[in-house]
Amino acid sequence: MRIVGVDIGGTGIKSALIECGAPDDAASYRIIERASVHTDGKQGRDKVIDNICVAIDKFIAQSDASIIGVGSAGDIDDTCGVITFATDALPGFTGLELRELLAERFGKRVNLVNDAVAALVGEAYVGNSLKGRPMMLTLGTGLGCAMIEDISKPLGSGSIENIRLGHIELHDGGRQCKCGLKGCAEQYVSATGLKLNAGMDRVEEILSSDKSRAAVREFLADFKSVLEVACDRYSPTNIIIGGGVVEMSQYWWDDLVSICDKNIACKLVKAKLGNRAALLGSVFAALNGRYGIQNGIY
Repeated sequence: MRIVGVDIGGTGIKSALIECGAPDDAASYRIIERASVHTDGKQGRDKVIDNICVAIDKFIAQSDASIIGVGSAGDIDDTCGVITFATDALPGFTGLELRELLAERFGKRVNLVNDAVAALVGEAYVGNSLKGRPMMLTLGTGLGCAMIEDISKPLGSGSIENIRLGHIELHDGGRQCKCGLKGCAEQYVSATGLKLNAGMDRVEEILSSDKSRAAVREFLADFKSVLEVACDRYSPTNIIIGGGVVEMSQYWWDDLVSICDKNIACKLVKAKLGNRAALLGSVFAALNGRYGIQNGIY
């Protein structure tokens, strides 16, 4: 069985053709080919939608895939696939019936979940990290967060919570966030935050350069504060850290663990799947989840 997976972020849109032996056999999931395009949010909603379709078209054209699994930034009503809130990174997406739009465009069944939820599904089920009450933070353009409250529940609406940890107020009157508020955590704990701290454009250069040590220390201190809030409010048993910034964890992971050692009650774990997590998770959710209207269940 072949399925198209899509991961829509504020900077880029990743897509993949994914093969699995059986829907519930997580070990059989394999990415055959991947691609990416820019989101181009500054050019408006229609351009972003066009780019999503370009990302999907590449693999629809070369396969017999009948299902498209999508993980997208924004708050999503996953019973019907409507984006209920999105920041200006995805302009005009608030209220967008994205699932229905894509289903009509491609004539396929589409399943839409939040991108942080998709990443956690990928890590927990496909990456085999389903233990206790796992939470996942994804550090990309912004800061995503999701948590499995009860692993005994069937995968679907209500089984995994999209937590807006990226929009807690970390610094009173701080940096302007695309959500409209100021001082939000994702303006400090993300690739965006690192760039703003250092006044530089390349994240790997910031993390690896001696001249930006102070900026990285500031990033880690803010990260520790976010982790403390996550532990205090939600009591996860472990926190999986994923997203693009984790791909460069050799520069900062040990320092984070060191400063968190005596202050963070739960275990910190690096994501196993890297930036493949949301792609694999969106497909696993589409094949195994119970999402109301998205699965034809009313």
